[in-house]
Amino acid sequence: MTEPLRQRPTPNQPVPRFTRSELAQHWALLVTLTVLALTGLALFAHGTWVGRLLLALEGGLASRGILHRIFAVALMLVVVWHLLYILFTERGHRQFLAMLPHRRDLADLAELLAYYRGRCPEPPAFGRFTPLQKLQYWGAGIGSVMMIATGLVLWFHTKTMALLPKWVIDVTTIVHGYEGLILFMLLFGWHLYIVHLSPGNCPLQRTFLTGTISAERLFQEHRREYEELFGPHEPAEQTQPGGPQ
Repeated sequence: MTEPLRQRPTPNQPVPRFTRSELAQHWALLVTLTVLALTGLALFAHGTWVGRLLLALEGGLASRGILHRIFAVALMLVVVWHLLYILFTERGHRQFLAMLPHRRDLADLAELLAYYRGRCPEPPAFGRFTPLQKLQYWGAGIGSVMMIATGLVLWFHTKTMALLPKWVIDVTTIVHGYEGLILFMLLFGWHLYIVHLSPGNCPLQRTFLTGTISAERLFQEHRREYEELFGPHEPAEQTQPGGPQ
């Protein structure tokens, strides 16, 4: 454990958690995946009222395809941006190392499940990222790479069919569609609930807007990181001038 860096904070004191670059990457990924999900769902479910509604809102098949390809390129740029951030900035490298799976994650996850079942009095003391946050990060990352790879095969299907058997194109079409659906459910179902709608976070967790987290929330949700920054004592209530010390 590193030496504490600051004095004991007050509960509502904001603690920096994400930089402007990290917030921008998050927003860029959010926008690109949202548009890709909606334009992809319009084609995936074209025989349903949902698909027909989305196609109408997107201006028809032709404009839907153009919009989908524009944001597909945007997703590629976001992935490249993130990779460059990891490779060529010290901060990005540290963040990536903190996201790597660790043996302790399994113990933390087991303890967290025991807490959810009422068999443990309090949740485990997590580090900078919880096992669930790591699962979401790697799920989104691997899913994005798979979507890009399969999407390129389908985008340039005339050339790929000259090199690959037709069954590969058919399998790629299925994988691309269902992987997009899984990624949509992961980000806008599970991630949305955990970050914004779960008890203690509802109706909105503001870290994705401000890049900061309160000292009290950091103590509750990322205890090991809090102790590395401030030591083992929980946040202290701010005393009034002349009051008890």
